[in-house]
Amino acid sequence: MYRYYVVAALLFLSTLLAAQEKQGEISGQIIDGSTHQPLIGANVVVVEKPTVGAITDENGNFFIKSLEVGEYSLRTTLVGYTPSVTTDVVVSTGRSAKVKIKLDEQSVQVEGVEVSADYFSAAGAISPISTIGLDGAEVKRSPGSAQDMQRIVQSMPNVATSDDKSNELIVRGGAPNENLTVMDYVEIPSTNHYPNEFNSGGPINMVNVDLIEDIRFSTGGFPAQYGDKLSSVMDISIREGDRRHDFSSNTGFNFAGFGTVMEGAIDGGRGSWLFSARQSLLETIDKVVGISSLGLTAIPKYYDTQWKIVYDLSSSQKILVSGIYGNDKIFLKGDPKEKNDQKANISDSSSVETVDVHQSQYAAGISLKSLWGEKGYSVLTLSSFGNKGNVEAWDDFTARTYGLSGQVLTSRLLNSRSTFSDNSYDSYAALKYDVVYYLHSNHEISAGAQYTTIWKYDNATRWYSRVARYDMNNDEVFETGPIAFPDGNVQNHFGFGSEYKSFGYISDRIRLSDLFRVTVGARYDYFSYSQKGNVSPRFSVSYDVLPPTTKINFAYGEFYQTQSLPYYSDNRGIGYNQTLKNSHARHYVLGIEHIFAEGLKASVEGYYKDYSDLTVSEEFIYSADKQFRSDKYLNAGKRTSKGIELFIQQKQVETYYGTLSLSYSKTEEVDPRIPQRVSTYPSEYDYPFLATFIAGKVVKGTREALNSTPFFIKYPSLIFPFSDDMEISVRFRYSTGRPRTLQKFVTNIQNQIDGIAWSKGSWEYSDDINSARYPDYQRLDFQWISRYHYTGYNIVVYMMVENLYNHDNVAGYQYVSDGTVQTIHQFAFFPVGGVSVEF
Repeated sequence: MYRYYVVAALLFLSTLLAAQEKQGEISGQIIDGSTHQPLIGANVVVVEKPTVGAITDENGNFFIKSLEVGEYSLRTTLVGYTPSVTTDVVVSTGRSAKVKIKLDEQSVQVEGVEVSADYFSAAGAISPISTIGLDGAEVKRSPGSAQDMQRIVQSMPNVATSDDKSNELIVRGGAPNENLTVMDYVEIPSTNHYPNEFNSGGPINMVNVDLIEDIRFSTGGFPAQYGDKLSSVMDISIREGDRRHDFSSNTGFNFAGFGTVMEGAIDGGRGSWLFSARQSLLETIDKVVGISSLGLTAIPKYYDTQWKIVYDLSSSQKILVSGIYGNDKIFLKGDPKEKNDQKANISDSSSVETVDVHQSQYAAGISLKSLWGEKGYSVLTLSSFGNKGNVEAWDDFTARTYGLSGQVLTSRLLNSRSTFSDNSYDSYAALKYDVVYYLHSNHEISAGAQYTTIWKYDNATRWYSRVARYDMNNDEVFETGPIAFPDGNVQNHFGFGSEYKSFGYISDRIRLSDLFRVTVGARYDYFSYSQKGNVSPRFSVSYDVLPPTTKINFAYGEFYQTQSLPYYSDNRGIGYNQTLKNSHARHYVLGIEHIFAEGLKASVEGYYKDYSDLTVSEEFIYSADKQFRSDKYLNAGKRTSKGIELFIQQKQVETYYGTLSLSYSKTEEVDPRIPQRVSTYPSEYDYPFLATFIAGKVVKGTREALNSTPFFIKYPSLIFPFSDDMEISVRFRYSTGRPRTLQKFVTNIQNQIDGIAWSKGSWEYSDDINSARYPDYQRLDFQWISRYHYTGYNIVVYMMVENLYNHDNVAGYQYVSDGTVQTIHQFAFFPVGGVSVEF
């Protein structure tokens, strides 16, 4: 509540300031989308003010000043290039609105065509199919995303997530660890707080969206430049700092945390620097008002920093230094006095779990980018990335007496026992070289290679034994037991240079005619530890059926992915998992896209993915034997995913914008069990129907209109963030429920709890894998952005409500050892606010 008082005070103070015309400026650069060469003489015009514009200089730079604050679109034209319209350029006082625009060479001109393709430039796109590009403004304004870049792309067709609490990406039936992230030429395993090696997602992203220049996201059929992942690519460009001002800043708080962004020029504009630092918002509130006032038993504590330095060595060479660092802590202590309605008026003894997590992660790189004029460019990158983590878990066996309503009257600790411990440190170094070279106008060659070596890898994971007893005849006599299953203890150590990954690729984008373009490529990946290597051919074609509005696209590719490092380990240190093959997927994608009007485009795509050599535990394969135990993995997994998708996008041409994505798919696993129970069963990544709708509107002049109303309307309205520059948007998302395997409580198998007592029974999974589903998911989110512009600075207020109508979405079920089941819910009605000050 305290922060809302602060927001209200700021808004009230804003109305007392003298009204005056506020102005800002736009600065940017126009480059060739293929060669990255600055384009001289490009004409940039403000769409809303056709007489206002600029022409780029010898470095491709332009500058437009004395614009009234607000949102604008820029139309860029240059002879020989396809015109482009850049939307969502927010002009405010005290700082430059910075844009970088890429133009594609014009392939064909058709007279008499009124519908323009300007708003959907393909310059710099990953692939002609299954690819979307988002600029910085589109990233920041997306409702329901809490300014998290991975939650933003969850609005794309056939991109699912299993839980509100994670930003993981399940792309076209792929696992969450099948997604590649590249940021400023550096491949990064995860950009999230609280990461793990089996999932590229997390609860909150470390990347500050205020630093993003653009995001290119591909859901399949991506070219040979990208590899060692089976499902998707997210390529992020971080913007440069402000070269026109020595210092500018943006400080405030939102869902991601309390933080600041600072930037400025180096050497009179020859370079720039950019720095961001954030701390968990809940941690900040805890320091001010205390944890008890928040009604929480645990506070996620994290901070992150991000930076980028750019310096021009010459007009054709520049140095880029960028990096990101995150530090995470959380202490999840179970509450022995937690109320439980199912245990009213009884006494029992059960375990209370506590988990203590400390993690940190980083990625950094330095790149030399060299422009070769009309022939292309090259990038040489030296990078390093790594993680450090410590996770400890233990159970407190507690005796409790419950009252009539399930409240705990007394509790007494009987025993404590460690259940899990994981200590890890891994760090890697990589050297990468990429080249884009034009043999001539019809052949664009992309080639490159990377060598990644282990700098240091230490991992020690231990899980503690389970003791069970079995009633084989269901006669309440336990014939076998107690049986102690062995403790797990896996340790790995690799020194500098002991193991490595490497890859090389080449690709040729061929223009066969003005209407027909083909991309052919291949890459080779090798991992020294498993001694496995694979060749991955890639192919795509694009044909302009009705230029420039209608295209048909097709892509085919072979994709391989090494296993997460823990899969190569084994409990006895023998190495029987070391020779695991790389997992494989084959993509087929066919689509058509059509531009109906200015800023309005629709696409329909169908895809088929065929997986093989997925890792499956030997214990699952022989699960018919209930006492069989093994930590060996086999490449026995097979999966197929197929579906059809519709995506409609309306850019902000006037004051409206939005997207609609619909997808229908089917993802199945081939049953690897011996003996086989069924031929196939639904994959855990099977979400047959997904629908996401986003709509937004820019609203002007509201505060001015309210100021002219009677006092009984004017002054109460100050409580709300009404300004003369607002955006209001909503997002609705629907998803088929996640698959789950039914469990049954049996009393003939009992587990010993903390060496003191026996459980009442045990939960056993059904042999019918994923035969049931959680309830269908639906959620409506609302967002309100309000900007207040003053001379030399701006105040931006964010208000967001997640799950506006408080739909009860189920995240899962907790199966308790006493036979009871507790429902775990996803986010309920959740209001979030934020304020930032820009100067």
